[in-house]
Amino acid sequence: MNYFKHLLPSLLLVTLLGCSSESQDSLSYVELADSTPEQSEQQKRGQYLAYEHRLTITLAEDEIQETFEKISSLCARDAAHQCTMLHSSLNIGSYPSAVIQVRILPQGVAALLNSASEKGTIAGKSTDVEDLQDAIINGGKRLEMLTQYRARLLELEKKTDSNVESLIKVAQELSKVQSDIEYTEGEKARLLKRTRMDVVSISLNAVSYVSFWDPIANSLGDFAENFSHAIAEVIEAGAYLLPWLVILFALFYVLRIVWRKTRHKH
Repeated sequence: MNYFKHLLPSLLLVTLLGCSSESQDSLSYVELADSTPEQSEQQKRGQYLAYEHRLTITLAEDEIQETFEKISSLCARDAAHQCTMLHSSLNIGSYPSAVIQVRILPQGVAALLNSASEKGTIAGKSTDVEDLQDAIINGGKRLEMLTQYRARLLELEKKTDSNVESLIKVAQELSKVQSDIEYTEGEKARLLKRTRMDVVSISLNAVSYVSFWDPIANSLGDFAENFSHAIAEVIEAGAYLLPWLVILFALFYVLRIVWRKTRHKH
C-alpha cells in the first residue's frame, strides 16, 4: 500500500508533463498555421467573404493586343499566387477590345492590376464582395448529416446479410447517399476556394478619336441603305392607309349627297 502511495505522485507528474508537452506542440502548430500569409490575409478580410475585382482600361488601339498578351503571360508565370485563367477574348476588328478574367490569391491582385494599367488610363474600377458564410456552414451541416446517415446504413447492411431484398435496398440508398456526399464535398470545396482566392476581370478598350468629318462620312456611307429603308417604310405605311382612304372617300361622297338633298328641300 505504501508503495502505491509513493508511486501515485510520480504517475501524476509524468501525466502532467505529457499533457504540457502536447499542449505546447499543439500551440506551436496553431501559431505556425496562423502565421501563414494566406490565413493572415483571410482573417483581415473575413473568413467567408468572396471578392471580385473589375478594372476597365482605355489605351491606344495598337497596344490592346500587346497588353492582352502581357497580362495572359503574367498570369501563366505567376505560380506563387496560383493565377488561373478563367476567360479571355480578344477582338482586333474595327473596334479593338479585350477581356481577361483570372482567379488569383489576394496577395497578387495589386501587382496584376498595376501591370495591366501601365500603358493605359483607368476608366473604371470596382470591387464586389459576396458573403458565403451561410452557404458554407449549411453545406458543412448537410455533409455531417449525410456522413452520419451513411454510417447507419453501413451498420444496417451488416444486419441484413441474409435478406437479399433488404440488402439491395440498403445498397441503393448507400449509393445515393455516397453520391450526395461527394457532391456536397465538391460544392463546399468550391465555395471555400472562392473565399480563398479572388476573381479579377480586366476589360481593355480602345481610345476613340472622333474627327469633325467622321459623322458626315458615316452618314454618307449609310445613305443608300437608309434611303431604301425609308422607301420601304413609306410603302408599308401606304398599304395600311389605302383602305382607310377608300372608306373615307366613300363616306365623304355619301355625306355630300345627303347634304345636297337637304339643301334642295330648304
